[in-house]
Amino acid sequence: MVQLWPADDEALRAAGIAEAVCIIPVSSDDRLNLQIALKARELNPKIRIVLRQFNRALGHKIEQNLADCSAISPAAHAAATYAGASVDPACVYALQFPDVDGPLVGFSERAARDFGLRDTTVGEAERRLGVRVVTVNEAVAPERAARITRDDRVVAFGPMETLQHAWRRHRRTRPQLRRRREWLADMLRAAARYEPFLIYTFAFALLLFLAGSLYFTFQLHLSFVEAMYFTASTMFTVGYGDITPYNRHGGVLSLFVAMAIMVGGVTIAGIFIASIASAFSRAQETALQGLRRVRAEDHVVVCGAGNTGTRVIDFLLDMQQRVVVLEQSPSTLVLELARTRRIDLLTGDATSDDTLEFCDLRSALSFVAVTDSDTTNLEASLGALVQNPQIPVVVRINDPDFSRLIERNFNIAKSFSASELTAPMIAGLARFPGTRGRVAFADESFNVGVRSASDRLPRAEGTVPLYAWRAGKLRPIRDFAEMEPEDQLLYIVPLSQFKAE
Repeated sequence: MVQLWPADDEALRAAGIAEAVCIIPVSSDDRLNLQIALKARELNPKIRIVLRQFNRALGHKIEQNLADCSAISPAAHAAATYAGASVDPACVYALQFPDVDGPLVGFSERAARDFGLRDTTVGEAERRLGVRVVTVNEAVAPERAARITRDDRVVAFGPMETLQHAWRRHRRTRPQLRRRREWLADMLRAAARYEPFLIYTFAFALLLFLAGSLYFTFQLHLSFVEAMYFTASTMFTVGYGDITPYNRHGGVLSLFVAMAIMVGGVTIAGIFIASIASAFSRAQETALQGLRRVRAEDHVVVCGAGNTGTRVIDFLLDMQQRVVVLEQSPSTLVLELARTRRIDLLTGDATSDDTLEFCDLRSALSFVAVTDSDTTNLEASLGALVQNPQIPVVVRINDPDFSRLIERNFNIAKSFSASELTAPMIAGLARFPGTRGRVAFADESFNVGVRSASDRLPRAEGTVPLYAWRAGKLRPIRDFAEMEPEDQLLYIVPLSQFKAE
C-alpha cells in the first residue's frame, strides 16, 4: 500500500505503475479518477485503464477517445438491475446489450410454474416464452429435448420487456363500480382526517332536516314530500311563501320551530362554505407541493430520482411503463418529464404514510426505493408494504451484508447493493474489456461477457452463448456456429473453469 496523493507521479511510480497491467481508479471524484488514469497512461503507455465515472455520458466519450479504457458509472450499471427487478421480481441481474443505448436484458430465476410451464421441453419453453432457458435445476445450457416439470427451478435470459410478461399473475384491473366506491371511500377518509368537524356538521344538518320534515308533516298537515320542500326552503332561507305556518294554521309553536330551523340552516351553510374554502386552499397548497392522488393501474412507484433513480426511470419509460416518482428535490430533468406528462411526480417525503397514500399502492406493479440513504429506502419500503403487503418491493442498500439481511427478514422481493452489482464488473474489466458483470445460479458463478464475431471467441469449457445482436435486433443463440460476421455476442463463462485466453 502506497500512502501518497494518488494523482502524484511519485505515488504512481512507487505503486509500480511502469510494470502494471491495469489501473483501476474508483474514488468518488470523477475528476480525480480521470487525472490518475491520464498520469498512469503517460508513465505506462500500454497500461489498461478501468475508471469509475458517475457521469455516464462523459465516461462513454472517454472510452471512445482513450485507447484500451473502460469507464463505469456505478449508478447507471446498478440501475439496470433495479429496473429489471421492478418489472420482474425474479430478476437477479440486468444489463444493456450490446451497448449503453441497447435494450434492457436480464436473468430471471423462478419455478417453472411461475413461467407458466408445466410438463414441456426446453425447446418448446423457449419458443413459447421468447427467451433463452439457461439452466433447469443444476443443468446449465440444457438440450432442447430436455424435459421441464412445473416444480423445476429455471433460469431464463432475455429482454426484460418479454420476461415481465412471462409471469402467470392476475391483473389488478378494478371494475368501474369498485373504482367509484374507492373514490367515495377516499373522500370520506380525507374528510374525516382533515375536516372531522364537517362530518359532525353534515350529520347534524341531516338530522335537523329529517326532524323538521317530520314535524311539519303533522303540524301543518302536509305530505312528507311537501314537508321536506318547506323544511329545505326554510333551512336555506329561500322563503317562497307558497307554504307558511300562517296559511297552514300551524300555530305559534310552528313559528318558533321554523325560526330555529332558519338559524340552524344559516349556521350550517356558513360552516360548509368555510370548510369548502379551506379545502380549496389546502388543495392549492398541496398542488404547489407536488402532492396529489394518483389513480393508475400497474404503475411502478420510484422513490428517489438521483443518479440511480433517474436511470431507473429512463429504463422504465423505454419499456412503456407508467411511472410515479417520489422525490423531495427533483432535478430539472425530472421536472421536465413531469411537465411533459411522461411521469407522475410527487414532491413529498417518501417515508410519510400520508405521501405514500397518494401513490395508489394497492394497484401498483412494484415499489422501487433507490435514494442515497439506506434508512430512507428501508422505511419507505416498509411503509409501502403496510399499505399493500403483496406489492413487490425493490430496495437499494449500500451495505451488501445489510442488503441480504433485509431481503431475508422482510417481505421484500429484491434488495441489491450497488457496490456488489458493480464491483465484479470492474474486476472483470481489468483483464477483459468485454466483461458486463457476474451472476450466480446452479451452484456456480458466471462471468457475463460481450464479444464481436470478428474477435477471438471464448473457448473456456462451459461457455454458454445467449444472444446475438444482429441487424439491430436480438437473436437467441445456442451455438457459436450460428453466429454471423457482424454479430455482437453475449455469453456467460463459469468462473470455476475460466481460463486466460
